[in-house]
Amino acid sequence: MRKEIKLTLAVAATLSVFDVAGVRAHDTESGGFLMTHAEVSTGSPAPQSTNAATRTIEGTVVDKTTGEPLIGATIQVKGQPTSGTVTDVDGHFKLSYKTQKKDVILMVSYVGYQPKEVPVEGVTDLKIELDASAQSLNEVVVTGTGVQKKVSVTGAISSVSGAELKTSASTLTQNLAGKFAGVYANNTSGEPGSGAEFYIRGISNFAGKSATPLILLDDVEISAGDLNYIPAENIKSFSVLKDASATAIYGARGANGVMIITTKGGDYNTKTKINVTLENSFNFMGKLPEFADGATYMEMWNKASLYRNPNEPLKYTDEMIERTRSGINPYLYPDVDWQNVLFKKMAMRQRGNVNVSGGGSKVKYYMSLEFLHETGHYKTEKLYSWNNQLQNYNYTFQNNISYKLTPTTTISMNMNAQIHQNTRPNVNADNFFASVMDMTPVEFPTTFPAREGIDHVMFGCYDKGGGNFSDNPYAQLRTSFRQENSNTVNTVIKLNQDLDMITKGLNFNVWVNFKNWSWSGYTRSVEPYLYYINSSHQATEDWQDTMFMPLRAGTSGSKYISQSDISKASDNTFELQANLNWLRSFGEHELNAVAIYRMREYRNKVLPNRNQGISGRVTYDYGHKYLAEFNFGYNGTERLAKGYRFGFFPAGSIGWVISNENFWAPISPVVSYFKVRGSYGLVGSDDMTPVGSNLYFFYYDQIYQNNLSALGFQTGAGASLGVSESFGGPQMIYYGLTNLGWEKVKKFDVGVDIRLFEDLNITLDYFCDKRYDILMARQSWPSSLGYGAATPYGPVGRITNKGVEGSVTYSKALTSDLSVSFNGNFTYNKNVLVEGDELQYKYPWLYSTNLPLNYMRGYVAEGLFQSEEEIANSPTQDLGSRVMVGDIKYRDLNGDGRIDTDDQTMLSSYGTTPRLQYGFGATVNWKRWDFGFFFTGSAKRKIMINNMQPFSAHGWGGSPRNVMQWVVDNHFDPELNNFDAEFPRMGLGTNDFANNNEPSSFWLRNGDFLRLRNLELGYSFPICRIYVQGINLVNFTSFKYWDPEMGSWNKYPTQSSVTIGAQFNL
Repeated sequence: MRKEIKLTLAVAATLSVFDVAGVRAHDTESGGFLMTHAEVSTGSPAPQSTNAATRTIEGTVVDKTTGEPLIGATIQVKGQPTSGTVTDVDGHFKLSYKTQKKDVILMVSYVGYQPKEVPVEGVTDLKIELDASAQSLNEVVVTGTGVQKKVSVTGAISSVSGAELKTSASTLTQNLAGKFAGVYANNTSGEPGSGAEFYIRGISNFAGKSATPLILLDDVEISAGDLNYIPAENIKSFSVLKDASATAIYGARGANGVMIITTKGGDYNTKTKINVTLENSFNFMGKLPEFADGATYMEMWNKASLYRNPNEPLKYTDEMIERTRSGINPYLYPDVDWQNVLFKKMAMRQRGNVNVSGGGSKVKYYMSLEFLHETGHYKTEKLYSWNNQLQNYNYTFQNNISYKLTPTTTISMNMNAQIHQNTRPNVNADNFFASVMDMTPVEFPTTFPAREGIDHVMFGCYDKGGGNFSDNPYAQLRTSFRQENSNTVNTVIKLNQDLDMITKGLNFNVWVNFKNWSWSGYTRSVEPYLYYINSSHQATEDWQDTMFMPLRAGTSGSKYISQSDISKASDNTFELQANLNWLRSFGEHELNAVAIYRMREYRNKVLPNRNQGISGRVTYDYGHKYLAEFNFGYNGTERLAKGYRFGFFPAGSIGWVISNENFWAPISPVVSYFKVRGSYGLVGSDDMTPVGSNLYFFYYDQIYQNNLSALGFQTGAGASLGVSESFGGPQMIYYGLTNLGWEKVKKFDVGVDIRLFEDLNITLDYFCDKRYDILMARQSWPSSLGYGAATPYGPVGRITNKGVEGSVTYSKALTSDLSVSFNGNFTYNKNVLVEGDELQYKYPWLYSTNLPLNYMRGYVAEGLFQSEEEIANSPTQDLGSRVMVGDIKYRDLNGDGRIDTDDQTMLSSYGTTPRLQYGFGATVNWKRWDFGFFFTGSAKRKIMINNMQPFSAHGWGGSPRNVMQWVVDNHFDPELNNFDAEFPRMGLGTNDFANNNEPSSFWLRNGDFLRLRNLELGYSFPICRIYVQGINLVNFTSFKYWDPEMGSWNKYPTQSSVTIGAQFNL
């Protein structure tokens, strides 16, 4: 019955096509249609050459995903409108045509599927596979064991194509923000080559523990670092599996969700396609904090001194300030803009990608090579035998090939190889940006002028006294070098065997994978020659003389290059997986069953890490209306003791496609698709290592440094009598847990999928994850129990994470020349520590239990003290400095008349991790023009900006700190009594401002932002598309100090870029 309905609808949909082509449809007594093979009208055929030969070709047309025959598919010879036919009830066709050529192209189409052109090239028996169209109910999504029709999916899965992830960002993960409902992505550094931090449905474990999901590339596990350099051009689909129904089949590895990336593989019976992309990007430094100039800095120092110690002499005289402001002698009176000295405004990035795909009757292939070169924003030049500009060279090679050994046996190989080289100064990038705050503009110049008889660069420094001198970040930039090289080779070989000879729909698949990563690095440096000036220079030298002689800093400096040995590291992974898959339809009933065995061995030390398990899935679909699925994983880990190593993790889900019910017909023109679904299940994790620990085997005792004599003792009468002896014993640092089981997560999800007017798709989900048996240190156990350094551990932690997510997509062709599309999504989550082993506190607000994992804690600020009387009548604030008018006043929560740590509480349930993340964008295509934009945003997040105190001598190398311009513009001034100032009373050291430096609500700021992530304009020629693209062009935020996405000020800022590119399709 199902086939008859499918045949009637498919044939009816193609009648108009074959009316033009001349194919006759004969009415039958049953009222259906009987299609004859290539009955061609003889009205006015195109003239044929007398030498044209009549050829016959036959084959089958099937669904690429399920292998089901497509009944009534249209097959036509390109360029011969009178030569055509349709497939029969078995998907079979036979077509005769006349041609002088040995090869022709068949045009194949079917309702709900993407049309395809197939070159014949002398082949007489074809198997043609069609992909479902994006808006069709036959559309498929990648799941844990292959693909499923979207209409049959009951789990929470989001999927996009590689084209939707393509921007000119240097790494793929930088494009994830706002692209998927349920995925959070934060770009915490703009350094070239850096990736985003990302996780699925928020964080449901303690800070410091990995929340990174399992990432699979063509079924094989890869790292987040590997994912960074997968070109978007290589990606066919990118799916995110979020609930237990989707992830349970992965057992222990799916607790944080799963990302599945499927690369392109070419198509059988297609001509070779060559695609080339060339890009050049201009990268501009993002927003950095603004700092005061030298003269302003000196004035602010004097103010800070007066504010705290009005009787002390001022460090900077008016004459010194004016000479600094004049800039006449920048060596005696320096005014260094460290941002301008260390960083340039623009850098470059070049990218090229070439990919080739195609296939014949037995082989299909896809090959890609990408080159990426990117430079940093350091302002440096070659002084020695190296160029220490930050530079990344990356090469990514993808080779996918499949070969049909027999009509039922296919072997394939997918290989991904990545080669990386990174060069830079031998200083962490964040430290360079921190140095702008940690160096003042007036202590010393970057360099002194060259002197006769001196053959080296004279770098400036600061005399800290006692023969100690500060570092010079500019000298570090110029005189140090670091190079790192790494490569990754990831190869998987697969064998796929149809077993229809046993029973229809049975299939066996097995693959083996080997992945190898290696790294090497070395450093080179030259000790810089450092020089300094002191007060005597300014007192005795002609202040306009720039050629005075500074003092050498001790014996600093060398003419010889120092080079380290090469450091090396490597690891390798071996995986094996075997699948037995059965898919069968019985009328309206469709059954699918999968059984999987998988083992994995990872080695980077003497002992490898191993795990293995079996898993399975059974799905049932009745008439695309009633859906059910059961998944399980039975996994083992060597990290636990015998008897506890294996865990069983089941999950189930159901779905109801209400729109396929007969009663839905009246509203189907408006709501064309409506599905409700729900899932519940259990997943496990053996990644239980507590934060700050290096435990791997949880059931073994551990001693300090494997030293059997770590604890020494003596026996005897005493050393003075010569009759004592020294002995030693081991110090326990961990007592093994022989009855420890798996960490587990109970996952619940309920969602709806809606399609309106055939063009607008809406998905909404509510989820709740309950993680329990989390291994924690037993903080509540008193040390008097005698365990010493071996703090006991136990599986006592419990965390709940719940939220909602949704997505909207819209696509419509308004005219033959104009089409529009829109997409948007959001994710909101809230986590709570339900149970954790904490110290026993006197006051309830000191506990973290029942609070979010990521929240802001500190003192409740009640403004600034406005009088000495108010200070005298307030609780004592003994936090390390004497309190004065203009200092921050804190609330005494426990009423004991004293401000101390017992008065700290939760200031905001929001932290730097956003509670809400969203994205939205649109694309307009008009004739050959295309225009698109995409915004991303993060909301419900806070940033604490304490520790911005200037002047204190704890900066780079111990020099005083710089002062930010916003402090200059809006600080408390006792002459103005501006008690609404953004910055409290200044001071010169911790004895002055320790009270004000505590985390408190005074320093809490809104960290929300909305960013124009991508803006693109393109024009297409017949074989080429040229485009201009902008990344991170505009940021809307109330946070004015630096880029809020970075979280803190001492980060390599987000880059804005403009890219010019061209895509060639040959």
